[in-house]
Amino acid sequence: MDELILLLAEKGALDEPVRLTTWNIGKSLSMSQQNASIRLRKLAQDGFIVSGERGIKVTDKGRKELAILYSRLSSIFQKNKFIFTGRIVRGSDEGKYYVSIPTYKNRMKQALGFTPFPGTLNIELEETQIEHRIALREHRPIMIKGFRQGGRSFGPVELYSCRVEGYEGALIFPFRSHHGLRVLEIISPYDLSKKLDVSKGSKIKVEVSFK
Repeated sequence: MDELILLLAEKGALDEPVRLTTWNIGKSLSMSQQNASIRLRKLAQDGFIVSGERGIKVTDKGRKELAILYSRLSSIFQKNKFIFTGRIVRGSDEGKYYVSIPTYKNRMKQALGFTPFPGTLNIELEETQIEHRIALREHRPIMIKGFRQGGRSFGPVELYSCRVEGYEGALIFPFRSHHGLRVLEIISPYDLSKKLDVSKGSKIKVEVSFK
């Protein structure tokens, strides 16, 4: 299933038309504005959405597809181990920003048992793994609470301990994230790019386990 229809559902398009620009869609799903436009047209051609003056709305056919997805997700929500594979991509460095702030960094050290390296590794998942990423987020994360400092508010961050090709790490999900469903951002006590001797386009495996 195209992750775009999931985004539209999250924005309320199951109940009423919503106004979303291709620029906003592209930013949310880490794709170009042109690609967002092409995928919207494809969803409309396939009968999953309708677009008009009031905005975009998911059709009954689209709702049925989402219901099928929900059923499939329900069967994997109880999984206690997730394995993700993807290729390294250049990210927006959201996680890098958070680990550069001392308060976040110290709280992550207390929660994870390691001091994060001042950088992150981003991987783009295959579309077939999006369902598992959604299911993962139904598990209880390690929560880093938000705080105020210097007159500014810093939002909460959610973490999931993981192993990256055997190395310790954690998936990081800032409360205000601009990554789409296909991108995972990873922190670690190591410079994973050097440890794994990988670069943009390299394929790696990430494992998340729950007791």
